[in-house]
Amino acid sequence: MSNYSNTYHHIADILSFETSNESLELILNNSKFNWDAIVKEASKYLVLTTVYCRLKSRKLLYTLPEDLLTYLEELAAINRNRNTSILKQVYKISRILNEHNIEHVFLKGTALLAAERYNDLAERMIGDIDILVKKSQIQNAFNILKSNGYNKTFGYAYENKDFRHLDRLISEKELAAIELHSDLLIKKHRSLINISELFQSKVIVNGIAIPSSYYLSLHQIWSWQLNDLGHYYNFPSLKVLYDTILLKSYTNESLIKNILILKYGKSFLQLAKIYFIEFKSIHSNFYMNYISYTHKLFMAFKPFRVSLNIIKVSYFNIRKRIHLFATNKSYTIHILNKLFSNK
Repeated sequence: MSNYSNTYHHIADILSFETSNESLELILNNSKFNWDAIVKEASKYLVLTTVYCRLKSRKLLYTLPEDLLTYLEELAAINRNRNTSILKQVYKISRILNEHNIEHVFLKGTALLAAERYNDLAERMIGDIDILVKKSQIQNAFNILKSNGYNKTFGYAYENKDFRHLDRLISEKELAAIELHSDLLIKKHRSLINISELFQSKVIVNGIAIPSSYYLSLHQIWSWQLNDLGHYYNFPSLKVLYDTILLKSYTNESLIKNILILKYGKSFLQLAKIYFIEFKSIHSNFYMNYISYTHKLFMAFKPFRVSLNIIKVSYFNIRKRIHLFATNKSYTIHILNKLFSNK
């Protein structure tokens, strides 16, 4: 197993609720243990504070180098304070939307924060506040929030047709921007999440509307695999896997059966099996074993990994730009204006 692969296995072992403290303690106490690699990769995929909180829960913080422990304590305190403020922001937004009878649910990290799924508010790194709003009400919700202090917007320089959310709403008085979603997935795959059923099965936790655990996990899994290209790059999201484990979605037979129908779900679960004991009971078929083989090859050889990433990134971006230029008049005009204005 390569050092790069080892790093991801070590992070997963720290995050897991099934790996034994004894075996983990032996690994972390090794004088040659590479904490720099853990910090680098956990930071890249937004689980560094999660790593700290899990080590704290496991009573293994003493294994950290003293300077790293101090750094992580400070980072966790900053993130805890940030999430406390964001949670207050979520309550304010919820009240505004409810007062105007806007049907909505909070998504992803903010939903899990509101549902008190994390033992420590510092665990989860939160960027924007994602909210799903009924399509017929989304423009009204957008205008209402603009009139309630979110009067700055940030979006594309061209009309992005059929995009899943409106321009980001920003308030100078609040920490997090808001993204109002009318859809959850890229256009090609929208049928994979039944929005009507998601709203019908929503739950109210501490006064905040969130999707059921089934739809919370389904959205996060498909969002990573399809919107964020996890399947395309054959790479796991440690953040999404940790959230899935917190929700115990790996025990939800209906969810597992549903996502195993498609190759995107098969690849997600196979990578989950590689890193987390929680997913070991899921049966692998030929395609999933192929995914496992190619991922391990990718992780083991740096030249292959770097070359493949360059090829995939280049191919995706070129194909996307050509498609936009050919199908999106607004984008075509935007590009032509840029080309001619530079001359």
